Amino acid sequence: MNIAERSHQLLHPSVFAKAARNVIEVPHDVDCPSDQYILRMMIKRPDDGGFTIPDRLLWLLPTIEMTWRIQSHCFVKHPFCYVTVRCGEVKSVTDDEWHVDGFSMRIPHVPEQNYIWSDSYSTEVLDQQFIIPDDFDPLKHNLHQFFQDRADLSKVRQLKEKHIAFIDPYIVHRRRNDIPPGTLRCFFRISYVPIEIKDDACTPNPHLPNVAYNSKDYRHSLIRYNSATYLQNTEYTV
Repeated sequence: MNIAERSHQLLHPSVFAKAARNVIEVPHDVDCPSDQYILRMMIKRPDDGGFTIPDRLLWLLPTIEMTWRIQSHCFVKHPFCYVTVRCGEVKSVTDDEWHVDGFSMRIPHVPEQNYIWSDSYSTEVLDQQFIIPDDFDPLKHNLHQFFQDRADLSKVRQLKEKHIAFIDPYIVHRRRNDIPPGTLRCFFRISYVPIEIKDDACTPNPHLPNVAYNSKDYRHSLIRYNSATYLQNTEYTV
């Protein structure tokens, strides 16, 4: 099942066992700022006529418009769009753990699509399928820890630098964990999302209402999944 096929189906853990892991990559050049950090800034809402772009993101506007054309043609015209930018010295400490973006099942919804790019030390993906056990509860168990515990490092593949890559919540990935301290790197992610991200950690858009969600990060309460019946090193063939 490729990314276009699964874009119309509700998120479900069983899809990890049959999701095609090939990632589409397209060469793309962009002039990045030297120092900019933005986390999931909303730039598109339902019924908005277009994108609401603050001045500090105008450098990314041509890329946003390009990805929206691809999104509209190949996937789903999601009502929300968010942008994450990390340009400058590498600071975040959790991106080098295996994870997926957008796999929240608190509200049933179809997958989001993410367009990611980096100029160096590009993202790594796992060319590995995971059988999620029937008793795995994504509202109780830590899915990212599940991947960390079972990652087959012989199946790691590095995406291409200065290429736009299309990923969704079934692509397990991470930032490379061998980046030297003080490294300067530019990374951005353009996310087309079916539901609003109600997280106070999101960077506010100065041209949109600043909503206080009073949200709590429930991920800290998730527990590690352990089961003697889990079939390690077993894969489905697509």
